[in-house]
Amino acid sequence: MKFAESPVLAPPLPSWRARAVLVLLCGVLVALAGRAFYLQGLAREFLQAKGESRYSRVLEIPALRGRILDRNGEALAISAPVKSIWAIPEDVSLAPGDLERLAKVLGLPRAEVRRRLGGTERDFVFLRRQLPPELADRVQALGVPGLYQSAEYRRYYPGGEATAHLLGFTSVDEKGQEGIELAYETRLAGYPGTRRVIKDRRGQIVEDLEGAQPARHGEDVVLALDSRIQSIAFGQLKAAVARHRARAGGIVVLDALTGELLAAANLPAYNPNNRAGLTGAALRNRALVDTFEPGSTLSRSPSPPRSRHTGLRRAPRSRPRLAPSRSGRRRSATCTARAS
Repeated sequence: MKFAESPVLAPPLPSWRARAVLVLLCGVLVALAGRAFYLQGLAREFLQAKGESRYSRVLEIPALRGRILDRNGEALAISAPVKSIWAIPEDVSLAPGDLERLAKVLGLPRAEVRRRLGGTERDFVFLRRQLPPELADRVQALGVPGLYQSAEYRRYYPGGEATAHLLGFTSVDEKGQEGIELAYETRLAGYPGTRRVIKDRRGQIVEDLEGAQPARHGEDVVLALDSRIQSIAFGQLKAAVARHRARAGGIVVLDALTGELLAAANLPAYNPNNRAGLTGAALRNRALVDTFEPGSTLSRSPSPPRSRHTGLRRAPRSRPRLAPSRSGRRRSATCTARAS
């Protein structure tokens, strides 16, 4: 028997099976090559976006909200710069005693600070919003890793409760919620800018990718209101409510020549700079919302003397006169007040 015809050298498997395995391997290689071509050529933007999302960030440049001014240019609502403290919980490392010092500076209970920093399922958490810059600097001086600051603005109302019902207030994000702040939101708000940067895993800025788009600040809104008359009217309203032991009251002062609103106030009122104890009764703008019947306009009353030449009635000498307006005319005012 020849050596080539030995049964030991006989193929144990049919030849078609080897060909099938070869075809299968070639098919897998073709599929991998096609997938690689698709990802590297056709779906390049998808992979690039996924990669940039790990290090590229778009920072928002806040826009300064416009001021609200009275007819004399006095500020009734302005935005003051503040800072917010935020953290990446998984990067925060508190040494012994840091938790107590941090809670003391932030003005929060230790349990609340521990709860916010303990949520590792969240990548971002605010510890305190709208802190004065000096308090934010004290937090930074603690040197706690994983804590960061962001610049914001907080609305401030110099008139306090005297102008609260007319001006309204804004939310923590400076969005108008009531009054003039809500009615003129589009003019006051402005548009924030953007800045595209590269950050490392610790949140530090490494490089600017492109030029920053500057923010467009909001416009100022000038009212017909006179802050001096508003302050006087509010003081008189408080005295009248206390004198008559009323539950609530309202007062409106109008320019009798032009119909402009010079002052309007309500009681009970609230402090828009600190709305911790705000209630529905204090929020109600009674001077504009509630109906009021001042009495019959046809009732007879003593008439002032007439001028012999013009036929016009002379104004009583005791009639109060307000300061001249910008146009040089003297302004006369009519006042309506009520208490309930």
